[in-house]
Amino acid sequence: MLNKLKTIFRVKNRHNELSQQSNLDDASDKGEVDHQAELIDGLSEKLLDVEIQLQAARLQGKHVSAQNIVKTHMVAGSSLALLPVPLFDIVVLAGTQMNLLRALSLHHEVDFDEQKSKVLLASLLSASLPVIAVLGLSSATKVVPGIGSVGGGISMSVLTSALIYSTGQVFISHFEQGGTLKNFKVSDWKSHFLDRLKEKKESLRRKDVNLSHSGGV
Repeated sequence: MLNKLKTIFRVKNRHNELSQQSNLDDASDKGEVDHQAELIDGLSEKLLDVEIQLQAARLQGKHVSAQNIVKTHMVAGSSLALLPVPLFDIVVLAGTQMNLLRALSLHHEVDFDEQKSKVLLASLLSASLPVIAVLGLSSATKVVPGIGSVGGGISMSVLTSALIYSTGQVFISHFEQGGTLKNFKVSDWKSHFLDRLKEKKESLRRKDVNLSHSGGV
């Protein structure tokens, strides 16, 4: 009987030892799992940060490319506006604006509709009626021999460049916000357009003044 009790006691102790070892192993495994989970979480956060940085770089690169498209059209439009041909510069402006919108739509992977674009551009330009009036006057002065053609050309060049710039800024902002030609509302962008127009006209005029002073030295 004593031997049997001793045997039972040994078996019970062994069972307790095995249970304790099992608990230690479970605790060890749990600690390892928790550690691995922390490492995975940390890695995920770093990967997310990298992805955010890459996305920001892609967006920045796309924005810079869009601005270069605008600059190219500004140079083309303002150069043609210098030609001493009355009313031709207004046609040039309309064509350049259309090509600009087509290029920006393609760049931002937005469906381009020429008829819709004509309506939008006309509505946007009508928001600056005083400028349109000046455009017509500047173009008309080209019929005046000598000074008229030169003065009209310079005025048209500045206005054309400013209009192309402001139009470009409006549609770049709209497209970057996920907009399309279909949901573009002139009323939402009129103020932005006029602000960019005023900003660019003043900038170009200051540049012309500085160039004139430099040439006179």
